[in-house]
Amino acid sequence: MLVFSKVVVGNLNLVRRPFSVAISCWFLIIGSLASLASAYLSRNDPAMHAWMARSFLSVPVQYAILLGGLGLTLVTALAMLQGHRSARTVYVLWSVIDIGLALATVPVKSGVLPGAVAFVVICALLFSPGANGYFSPRKAANDA
Repeated sequence: MLVFSKVVVGNLNLVRRPFSVAISCWFLIIGSLASLASAYLSRNDPAMHAWMARSFLSVPVQYAILLGGLGLTLVTALAMLQGHRSARTVYVLWSVIDIGLALATVPVKSGVLPGAVAFVVICALLFSPGANGYFSPRKAANDA
């Protein structure tokens, strides 16, 4: 059940999703879909291939990492909207690995800065006190 501000926990409780979590997750979803579309449209662009060829990783490997990372980000954002705590951890771990890979492979390191800043802002929102409460384990009312 994907609703912007509420999530069903168990069969009885309705918990409000913090606005910071909703905004972060929808930003990740829209950004992932836009990046997937951009990657698809630029798959045969010679200028893009020439730029990617400057890295020590081959172009197909870079596309595989890009598509896998965007798919993982999309899935974790959808799972975070549903309140899955582990999705937040997977998103953070993958993003740290992705930024590290980018710093190791991208010839122009300043191109990594906008993504790293966005990651820090999203982490601040996903680990705020309200978001921590949202992602904490809850018991259903009938478990008492």
